[in-house]
Amino acid sequence: MAYMCNLGNGQQVFVYNQDNQTIVTLSGTLPGQQQQSSSGFSTGKWTALPILYRNAGGFILRIESDRGPHYVQLQGSSMSAIGTNPNLENAQALPMQPAENPPTATMESMNPMEPMKPMEPMKPMEPMEPMKPMEPMKPMKMGDMEMRMNPMEMRMGNMGMSMGESTPSKGESPPSYRQNFCPQCGAPVKENDRFCANCGHRLS
Repeated sequence: MAYMCNLGNGQQVFVYNQDNQTIVTLSGTLPGQQQQSSSGFSTGKWTALPILYRNAGGFILRIESDRGPHYVQLQGSSMSAIGTNPNLENAQALPMQPAENPPTATMESMNPMEPMKPMEPMKPMEPMEPMKPMEPMKPMKMGDMEMRMNPMEMRMGNMGMSMGESTPSKGESPPSYRQNFCPQCGAPVKENDRFCANCGHRLS
């Protein structure tokens, strides 16, 4: 059987013996919610009813068991065992009344949690537009000098130098001949020349 006592300010203490454990429960009721905390103390089996004292420091619970007296300090919402016998000469003994099992916190006394909202499905990513191919660079002209980039070709008057194979543009006829320069001496050579006529350098 459990025993209880009103501590004031809406707080109550419940005490009961379970095997060799003394269970102490502090229960307080506030507007809209209920607070409760419990602790177990190894005291042995009770040999007398518990006694609650009130002094200047709070409340002291005395438990008489087959292992001797035990004391529990109650202060606010905390409780702790006392290792030495406290001075209870000026303390006031409070009556303990039989009670049912200590109250348990109900779901109604707890603040309800809002249900989680379902996550919205992710929208599929739109495919990226393919990159447009780069337009070929237009030939650069400066006076009688003309330069092309694809293939790399430079002309000045009737002289020209090119690298790679040229591809004639639409509507443009390929040149009838191409005049290059010798890489050794710089003398002009023709496309079909295998050796430089000036220095004799072998042309690739």
